[in-house]
Amino acid sequence: MKKILNITLFCLILISACVKNVEPEIEDSTMDCTVVEAYYTDHVATILSSKCTGCHSGPTPAFGLDISTYSLVKTNLSKILDRVNRNSGDAELMPQGGPKLSVANLDTLYSFSKMECDE
Repeated sequence: MKKILNITLFCLILISACVKNVEPEIEDSTMDCTVVEAYYTDHVATILSSKCTGCHSGPTPAFGLDISTYSLVKTNLSKILDRVNRNSGDAELMPQGGPKLSVANLDTLYSFSKMECDE
């Protein structure tokens, strides 16, 4: 009887150890690129064209930062977010000489920064 109890206990320990070693499923959070690009066109580009690309586009963009296209914005998004999120009165706050972007506009840029797609 003691032998059966020991074997049963050993099997339970093995089973519980196996359950704990199961690798959790990782959810893929990437989106279809057409969805991300449409969000950029419908929301992000509108903000940037009214507040940023007047200085940051063309043959000689301010500080060499051209953000006139989707790919250039994606490449420079961390710089953009850094500048638009600075405190009022900071000399490096963008848009320069203008008011800080609205919370809604900042939220739109932040949402875009979290979007990933397989290119």
